[in-house]
Amino acid sequence: MRRTMTILFFSLIGALCHLNGPTVQAATLRLGAESQFYREVAKPNFFPIIRAEVDGQTEQTEFDLQFRFNPSHPQANALTSRNFHYRFFESSSPFQISVGRKWINWSEADEIWNTGILNPLNSWDRLRPSSQGLSGLFLSSENESIRIDLFASYLMVPESTPNVIIENDQFQFYHPQSVSSGPQTYELLNRPTPMGYRLAIPSFGKLLLRPSLLGSIESRKSLAPFHIRVTAGYLPLNYFPVALQAALNINLDQIVVDLHPRILSHAVYSTDLSAELGESTRLGFSVIRDEIIAENALPSDYTATALSATNYLTPWVKFGAFRLSQVFSFGGVGADLGPNANPNSDQNLFSSRLLFRNATQLTVELDEITARYLHEYAVSGDWIALDWKKQWTANWSTVLGGDLINAGQFNASDRGAEFLGDLRALDRIRLGVTYAL
Repeated sequence: MRRTMTILFFSLIGALCHLNGPTVQAATLRLGAESQFYREVAKPNFFPIIRAEVDGQTEQTEFDLQFRFNPSHPQANALTSRNFHYRFFESSSPFQISVGRKWINWSEADEIWNTGILNPLNSWDRLRPSSQGLSGLFLSSENESIRIDLFASYLMVPESTPNVIIENDQFQFYHPQSVSSGPQTYELLNRPTPMGYRLAIPSFGKLLLRPSLLGSIESRKSLAPFHIRVTAGYLPLNYFPVALQAALNINLDQIVVDLHPRILSHAVYSTDLSAELGESTRLGFSVIRDEIIAENALPSDYTATALSATNYLTPWVKFGAFRLSQVFSFGGVGADLGPNANPNSDQNLFSSRLLFRNATQLTVELDEITARYLHEYAVSGDWIALDWKKQWTANWSTVLGGDLINAGQFNASDRGAEFLGDLRALDRIRLGVTYAL
């Protein structure tokens, strides 16, 4: 799958260069290296990264590509892009038709909390996630009163996460943040029995060739100082929940588990309302409803987490360089169902995609320093993140940062919110340097 995406992206680069001629030569290429040092409990606790990035823009194109890999474990790599599209009209035109990969702010709550509900995430580094664009056909129209965005596609490009690699029937931890995997043993006949895993990957077409429809309408200057955005759509999930199928291999004295990606879609409804209270202060409130579309019934010997609709409520305020936000989420994930489910456990076999239940977040973005403090009440967790990015010359820049994480429990009492529980031991320091050609 990754090889196919690489071919697709570089084919698009060639097409863009052909369409726009010499103007694409203004593209910027950046080469960089970063070292991440984790606590000793993380494996591996030293994680070097080599990075190559290219981006550029003309009147009718916008593109960026980022490739990252670990030289010690080349399987730990990611190719991502936020924007990679061609516009059929110049950027100043009030009506636009674009094709390719394009980032649009469909929902304020989706962006503030990196939920990945609408825009897929680049979360190969789960502690520095960022939203990416959707891939397909885009139509937009704008005047002083309203802006309308429409999106349609039959290609789904999933979010990028720490690589899950299974070798010799076991999870391999080439990325220190690949901490969410299946259990290594299962209590069978009152004794722990080893578990081996195999990943059953569906066909390329079944995974990625799936329909999407999404639309958004938002107010412009006519309603100032107020702003309203309403978004609705039908989309594939940007990730693949897992169902497992287990059988006892008596010869190996091992439980063999086949992991089956669940290919699901969802209907999403979002509303944003905000008001400008001064030159540098804005107050807002966002609501998202995420409804899982029923899939075909799972076979009776599959075990999977029960998924349902999730509601998100996010009030926020931005004053100057500071932004304070709160998220409340309800529903979304229930107990595991199937022959290998534990009905007495409040913890699912696999972590859910519901990152937070009841959390407060304060972020500060100054010229060179970005800081974040997040508290998740549901798991008594805290996360402090700090980055200092310094541009020394026109070509050279550095980053120095780190993260401190703790959590009192693995998950919330109503399930979900495992993000800080999963990463609670991954305190780290990161050092990086970048050279722009």
